[in-house]
Amino acid sequence: MSLQTSDHEETILRNLKDGTVVPLDRALLVFSGLKTDEEIGFYQHRIDEIWGRFLKKCETKGLFDHAKPPSYLHQEIAKRLFEYLWNSKPKRFGEYFLLADVVDAQLDTNVHHSVGTCVGLTSLYSVLGLRAGLNLSLWVGSDHLLSRLRVGQQTIDIDHTDPLGFDCRSGEGFREFPLPTLTANVLNSRGLRSEASGEFAAAKADYQNAVSVNPEYANARNNRGNMRIRDEDIEGAMEDYTEAIRLDSCFSEAYCNRGMAKQRLGRYDEARQDYNMALSSNPEYGDALECLLLLDAVEHDEIETGEAGRGLFS
Repeated sequence: MSLQTSDHEETILRNLKDGTVVPLDRALLVFSGLKTDEEIGFYQHRIDEIWGRFLKKCETKGLFDHAKPPSYLHQEIAKRLFEYLWNSKPKRFGEYFLLADVVDAQLDTNVHHSVGTCVGLTSLYSVLGLRAGLNLSLWVGSDHLLSRLRVGQQTIDIDHTDPLGFDCRSGEGFREFPLPTLTANVLNSRGLRSEASGEFAAAKADYQNAVSVNPEYANARNNRGNMRIRDEDIEGAMEDYTEAIRLDSCFSEAYCNRGMAKQRLGRYDEARQDYNMALSSNPEYGDALECLLLLDAVEHDEIETGEAGRGLFS
C-alpha cells in the first residue's frame, strides 16, 4: 500500500477526528482504497443490490410494510438479516476485511466463496442494518469484533463469524463503541496487512490513524507500540502498551509486549511480572511462556558471566 492517501481518505479522516458525521458506507469504501466518486457510487449500488435481495426475501414477512419499521420489529429484522446473509453464503468466514472486497464476495455467484473476517462481516452487516434503521454499535475485544443491537433497554450481541452467533455470549475484555469507530478497526486491519508484507511505514500510518479515530481502541494502541519498538522508541512503545492494558486489563499480548520492552531495558523483575500477568489472563498464551524461558536463560547467563568474572580476579 502506498503511503499517499486519496483526497477522500484525508477528508474522511479529518471529519472522523473532528466528530463530523460521515456516512458509514462511504467511509468504509474509501478505506477500501476507492478513490473516485464513480468507484464509490458503483459499490454503493452493489450494497443496494444486496439490500434489495434481502427485502425480496422479506416480502411475505410483513417486516417492511412501513417506510420506517417500528422499533418492536428491529430484533426480528436484525435476526432475519443475519440469517439471510448466512443462508446466502454459508461459508462466510474468510480473509477479506475491506468493505469493497466483502461486497464482491457476497455477490459472487459461487455460494461456497468465503466472505470476510469479523471486521469485514461486521462492516457489511452494519451498512445493511443502517438501511433497516437498526440501532447498532460495536462490541470490541482485543482479537474479535461483534455487532451490538439495542432494542429499548435490551442488548443483543451478534457474532458474524458463527452461524449461531445471533444473541451470543461474549467473553471478558469487550467494550462498546459507537458504529463510526468501525473505521478504526478497518485501519488497524489494514495496518496488520501492511506490516505482514513489510510495508512498515504504511502500517505505522494506519495504526496512528486508527488511534486518532478511536483513542480507546486497545488493539491499535498495542500495534502502534510495536511500530515504535521498530523505531527504537522503547519508552513510547511502553506508553502504548500500558494504555492498551488500561483499556483492556485482559490483553495478554500487550502485557507480553510491554514485558519484552522492559527486558530490553534490563528491568527483568518488571518484565517477569508482565509475562506472568499475560499468563494470568490467558494460561495458554505461548508467547509469554517462551518469554519467561528466554528471560530465565538471560538471567542465568548473566549470573554465570558475573561469577566467572569474579573468579578471574579472585
